[in-house]
Amino acid sequence: MRPWKEARKEVRRVRPDKGLARGILKMIEVRMKALRLKDKQEFASLVVEDYYEVIKEAITGPMAIDGYKTLSHEVLIAYLREFYADFSDVEIMLMDQLRVLRNRIAYRGFFIPPDY
Repeated sequence: MRPWKEARKEVRRVRPDKGLARGILKMIEVRMKALRLKDKQEFASLVVEDYYEVIKEAITGPMAIDGYKTLSHEVLIAYLREFYADFSDVEIMLMDQLRVLRNRIAYRGFFIPPDY
């Protein structure tokens, strides 16, 4: 994962948007509800994708409140690492691992082992 100082080139300053953050929070709730309904053994790849989407949205919300916008998922995680020190390096690395796995699933048809 790139450091924030390098990644911020892919960030735009926008007007802070608490309404967007509230909408994203509602979508996270819907995704989490849907996740509880999925068979995690049979649909392991889709579950990983969904958990990553929750994480991505959970970062996008505070970023919108702070007045930033990016299309890069890698930049989202770099942003979180830079501005939200409550997250450990292990947690940041897990988020980045999920980002990579999500890309493999979405673009290469990769299947996650059910025990993941």
